Amino acid sequence: MLRQEKYDLKVQSRDVLEKAFCSSLLLLVLVFLSWKSFDIQAIEVDHSFVSIDIEDIPETIQLKKPPPPQRPQIPIATESEDIPDDVTIMDTDLDLGAPPPPPPPPPGARQHKEESPIFTAWEQPPKLIKMVLPDYPEIAKKAGVEGKVHLLVVVDEDGNVVEAEVLVATPSGIFEDAAKKAIMQWKFKPAMQRDKPIKVRMGQVMEFLLKNIPPVELIMPWEKGR
Repeated sequence: MLRQEKYDLKVQSRDVLEKAFCSSLLLLVLVFLSWKSFDIQAIEVDHSFVSIDIEDIPETIQLKKPPPPQRPQIPIATESEDIPDDVTIMDTDLDLGAPPPPPPPPPGARQHKEESPIFTAWEQPPKLIKMVLPDYPEIAKKAGVEGKVHLLVVVDEDGNVVEAEVLVATPSGIFEDAAKKAIMQWKFKPAMQRDKPIKVRMGQVMEFLLKNIPPVELIMPWEKGR
């Protein structure tokens, strides 16, 4: 069966496309011809430039302030006969950079004594007049451990224990603190040398025994004399 050309869609679409293109082109030409006159105007452009001037500003100079006026020299009365009456505070040399003097001791405080020599031999040995027993360490008590601590102590002219050093402790690390804490509270009648109290260094042994709890056995070698 042969196709008729007027019913062929491909042929009809091509014809429609050509007619539409021609109509559009004709419409554009008519529009262009209707606006054929153009009004061109010149626009003035401002070509002026803004100039910026950079100036070097000099550095500011800090002016020194004038020194303050001197205080009036007012004489201060003094009770010392070595200082003349007409001497003022401006005439004295004060070292403002020197450290201030120490404050005075509080009322009732013990005055600091000059360090006195420590003796290791004496005519009369120190005599114990007050003893504080050490506490038996709880950990040693529970473990059933006994021990001994050898101490080197310093007793001053007033009979106070001022130093305590552990020399040997068996076993180590258990009884040392208890022994030192107790012996630092002891009080002695001071040792004498030529009828004068002296500071001495001596040994002291504390033996911690479970059978003697709470007391401990004290070994005092200075009681034997030297």
